[in-house]
Amino acid sequence: MTRRAPLPLLCAALALGLGCGGGPTAADRAVGEAALAHAAALCAERPARDAGRGSVAAAEWIAARLPQEGTRLDRFEAAPGALANVWHCRVGRPVAALATHFDTKAGIPGFVGANDGASTTGLLLALAAEGTLPVAYLFLDGEECRVAYGADDGLHGSWHAARSGRLPKDLPVIVLDMLGDAGFNPGLASNGSPWLNGLLRRAAREAGVAVGDAGAVVDDHLPFVAEGYRAANLIDFEYGPGNAWWHTAQDRPDKLSAGSLARAAAVVRRAVALLEQETR
Repeated sequence: MTRRAPLPLLCAALALGLGCGGGPTAADRAVGEAALAHAAALCAERPARDAGRGSVAAAEWIAARLPQEGTRLDRFEAAPGALANVWHCRVGRPVAALATHFDTKAGIPGFVGANDGASTTGLLLALAAEGTLPVAYLFLDGEECRVAYGADDGLHGSWHAARSGRLPKDLPVIVLDMLGDAGFNPGLASNGSPWLNGLLRRAAREAGVAVGDAGAVVDDHLPFVAEGYRAANLIDFEYGPGNAWWHTAQDRPDKLSAGSLARAAAVVRRAVALLEQETR
């Protein structure tokens, strides 16, 4: 992903990470610990997950760690070669789809994508194992571009999923990315759907998690928005001093925090609860 606009300054309360609710629950903290373990295992066992070069093996690794019921490996061809998304859903009518990419960016020696890809993959794996949320889970291949985002470079898995017809058009899509950073400072992409952004801001307030504005971000929510879905992108695009760890070999599991992933889980859990209320 890349960002088109700088992250604005947040008010003092946001900078301190203050919210209005009680913060992560014991269940959220358990999910955070499990998510961190999954992320570290993915980096250790499938460190090179470049689209078309190792990403399908990573998709198979993810599918093997999901409950067998409701899991499907969706293979497809794109500019980088053979790719695969992973779908998982055990409910008849989900209230949302939770999506993340798992691939790594090519051409960066030592890059294992611990925060950028593995952290939110671990989060979705942990939530799926918990099995309590009425959602579909979508693990996307080919998010990273090789040179510059364009029609044949990047966002391959999300374009394929958005055009597949597998998701009803009225199903909100929440894309999660780079949410494992110990210096947790998440924001919402301004080019996401305003209604869903508003719901996520409410969910964050009620979960006691501060969420700022990430500016206009090129990420996996955009194909869904383009295809008529209500889609949002929750991302922490300040990774290391001056974002110095992004797309470098410094993006390793030792930079991740179970506490940050627990806070992300709290926002997701509250957002799903609000969406359930919307559908009643």
